[in-house]
Amino acid sequence: MDKKTMLKLFGEELLRSLVVLMAILIVGFCAFFVIKVRGDKKLAAENTTEQASTYSDEELQAMLNEDNANDTEEASEETATEEITTEEPTTEEVTTEEPTTEELNIPSNDKKILVLNSTTTNGLASKWMNKLSGAGFTNISKGNYSNSRDAQTTIYVSEEGMGKDLLPYFADAQIVVGTLDSGIDVSSSGVEIFIVIGSNDINVQ
Repeated sequence: MDKKTMLKLFGEELLRSLVVLMAILIVGFCAFFVIKVRGDKKLAAENTTEQASTYSDEELQAMLNEDNANDTEEASEETATEEITTEEPTTEEVTTEEPTTEELNIPSNDKKILVLNSTTTNGLASKWMNKLSGAGFTNISKGNYSNSRDAQTTIYVSEEGMGKDLLPYFADAQIVVGTLDSGIDVSSSGVEIFIVIGSNDINVQ
């Protein structure tokens, strides 16, 4: 056997020996770990037993009775609190909604109305006064208006919501909140509604 072969065999035996040695070390470490864990558990159990044994049976029973008494007292206090507490009735706030401008509709049949002719058609204010009087608007008078000559009839009212019941009588009319102070050839004292007849309403049906 040559020298090279001998070295190869020696190396293989050395490797086998190292593997076996490592296996023995691993097994030994595992055994030590298991023994250590079991010893710690046993020591902990002994400590617990010793701590529990420091109280006599009478002391343990007294402690148990005291805990039960405290639980009973707390339960009684909670029950008494629930009985004393009464639910207060809730009061719902009743709100009354004010009618909006669109909802207001103030009747005009008891208002003082002045019909004004702003057109070149003679006697138009008289015709409209008779027409509206026959419809139930009895507190009504007539006159002429010289400040403008518009095609559209304009109904001037003293407050919002008035004049809506007059609109159906005219072909083309608009409502304006306001008053007229000039251009009138008659007295306007106490007038709440001014109707300025435009050229679109010269035909009284």
